Formats: sequence, C-alpha cells, structure tokens
Amino acid sequence: MENHKLFKVNQNAIIQNKDNNVLILQKDGKWMLPGGRVEADDKTWEQALRREIEEETGIKDFTIEKISEVGISDSGDTYIIVFVCKIDNVPGIKLSHEHQKYEWLDLKEIDKYEFWHEKIKQRILNSF
Repeated sequence: MENHKLFKVNQNAIIQNKDNNVLILQKDGKWMLPGGRVEADDKTWEQALRREIEEETGIKDFTIEKISEVGISDSGDTYIIVFVCKIDNVPGIKLSHEHQKYEWLDLKEIDKYEFWHEKIKQRILNSF
C-alpha cells in the first residue's frame, strides 16, 4: 500500500480573494475546491494544506483564517477538514496536471457550476 493512502484525512481550502470570490478548480468537467490528502512526508496539517494548494494552484502566500467544517466522506472512511483561507494579492494561477480550468466564483453565480458533490457547494456557502 502506498504511504499516502495510510492517512484518511483530506483537507480542502475555500480560498477567498479580497472581493470574497472563491477559487474553484475544474477536473473532468466538474468543479471542486483545492486540497488533498495529508501525506506521510507532511510534518504538520498546515504543511500538508500549503503543499496541496501550491501544487494545485501555484499559490504560496495566503492566510488560514479558520476551520469551517470537519466531516466524513460519503464512504465513511475519510475525514474531511475544510479551511477558510484569504489571499490579498492574486498571483497568476498555475494549475497542476490534475485540473483543466480555474474560476474565481462570485457567490451570486454558484448555481451555474456543477460541482463534484453537492456538499462542496454547501461548504462554500456555509463558509460566509
């Protein structure tokens, strides 16, 4: 078994810019939040979150404001922690090979997007 699969914690980030728009990423036609698993090499949860955000978006400079939700996956075997993060200066986004597009979501237009899970939409709305 691969080391990173031993960990059953997935972290997602609701990254808000100064206009309160939220960064979402497109993967295979549907939308999601940046984030991923805590891996064996990560020394802390914060290191894992920052690593995932940088890998997926190229963003390095952001603040972690709060935990907005702790839940469990539909399968019941993975804990999901959702963080609210803020960014003042938005750099050019550099997507990883995992994602095809990104958008800065205006909450008034959230219903125009198809998310991987309805829970993602609710997590975004509940973070404000």
